[in-house]
Amino acid sequence: MRQNKSQSVLALGLAILLFSVSSMSWLPIAVRADGGEAIALRGATVVTVTGATIQKGTVIVRNGLIEAVGAEITIPADARVIDATGLVIYPGLFDSYTNLGVQAPATANGPGGLASLSPGGQGGGRGQAAPAATSSGLLPEISVVDQLQIGPTTFESQRAAGITTVLTGPRGGVFQGRSAVINLGDESADKLILKTPFSLNIGFGGARGSYPGSLMGVFAFLRQSLLDARHYQEEWSRYRVSPRGATRPELNRSMEALQPVINGEMPVIFNVATVREMKRAIALAEEFNLKYLLSGGLQSYQIADYLKSKKATVLLSLSFPQKPAGLEDPESESLRTLRERAEAPTAAAALSKAGVTFAFTSGGLTRPTDFIINAQRAIQAGLSKEEALRALTIYPARILGLNEQLGSIEKGKIANLVLTTGDLFDRNTLVKHVFIDG
Repeated sequence: MRQNKSQSVLALGLAILLFSVSSMSWLPIAVRADGGEAIALRGATVVTVTGATIQKGTVIVRNGLIEAVGAEITIPADARVIDATGLVIYPGLFDSYTNLGVQAPATANGPGGLASLSPGGQGGGRGQAAPAATSSGLLPEISVVDQLQIGPTTFESQRAAGITTVLTGPRGGVFQGRSAVINLGDESADKLILKTPFSLNIGFGGARGSYPGSLMGVFAFLRQSLLDARHYQEEWSRYRVSPRGATRPELNRSMEALQPVINGEMPVIFNVATVREMKRAIALAEEFNLKYLLSGGLQSYQIADYLKSKKATVLLSLSFPQKPAGLEDPESESLRTLRERAEAPTAAAALSKAGVTFAFTSGGLTRPTDFIINAQRAIQAGLSKEEALRALTIYPARILGLNEQLGSIEKGKIANLVLTTGDLFDRNTLVKHVFIDG
């Protein structure tokens, strides 16, 4: 719940949010005004990520940007000075793949959707229409921007865990829709969006009782849809070159949405878990020359060298397999299940050792605090602390094309900052303050 602003707070000139967090509860303290005054965080250990760590450093923030950072810098006369002695300042953390802020999709049949096209329906009659199915989850033109529902408290628990930026996308289905990168502030959605669209998100979970209902059916559907998109492109290209006397092709929004994908202008994100799914996704991407990322990848430790050879980028889930609640007979679990549960935290170290580009995602975690806890487990399983921090900051910033704006503490970057009581990966450390660009 937002606290009432005092007159002194109202006089400040920053368009940022300062969130205070304690070990038990936290309340956001709004620091807003219109004059452009500065805040100086003085005396902290500043972990810049891309440069040296600064002892007893100062970070100056103005108008939502980092104005200066260093050990011996002049503090502006108009700055409000905050004594950060004993605290550590980190760049804001990324969650590189979520559904945060997204309302559940409505179930509806839309004209021109892929549900009526596959396999082969749009490709000039080259196949029979798929069995009747809802278009929900089969429409690549869906944008997460149209589904965002954000209020002042929507991202409270994420901010309390130090997460300031996420890649979020629509939920469920095969063609899940287009994603967006957003900051986790408390303003309207359009003011939080950093980049849209970033990707077309694709899932391999079939729809029960309808087409496509199996992994094989999903891949057949995807492949045929991409072939249809190529055919659609060829038809329109021919028509644009010589329209006189030719029948104009029918406009199809789903096919239009796939054009930047097949042209290599927009990456696809494949939601994958198993080795089989990862290899099939890569094969599909190579067949159609798609830019792609793999999200999930809990079994990626098994094929780290293969992923490196394919130059794959992995958005690695930190939602590790858990022992089923209420399991009466522990011996009923297979050796394979036990091994995968034990080895999942080793994936990050395996990817790092192999030189695979990766960043962390929360996956299916329901508690944001587990995001850092499971990153700690990855460290215990062999990943260095430095790599773990980069996988939460600069690596996702680079993957998302935002490294000139976010991911490190540097002059001119957006002031997404996390102030902690100690080492981020120490279990006793608390997040005390979080700055998020308004």
